[in-house]
Amino acid sequence: MPDAAREWHVASLVVRHRREALPALADAIGVADGLELAMQDDTRSVLLQESDGTAGLMASIDLLQAVPGVLAVNLVYHHVEPQPRPDDEPENGTQELPR
Repeated sequence: MPDAAREWHVASLVVRHRREALPALADAIGVADGLELAMQDDTRSVLLQESDGTAGLMASIDLLQAVPGVLAVNLVYHHVEPQPRPDDEPENGTQELPR
């Protein structure tokens, strides 16, 4: 079986929540790998997620949906960049451009 392709994922999430959910939401963001708060008001939060696969993104979404007082978690943007395998990288650490 071939190795899974290495990828970098970046996504943005909009979370609708009750005001009283803010402390628990902050705790969830603090324990999630690659998740950070970009903007927040009393009932809405915009979060950014970086991960090396969809599993990390889905784990964060599941975590956020389980927070008491969270009403909805919406994926707004998701971008995937393939990453070179270690054996594809030149010895000096820079990538060569195709000719």
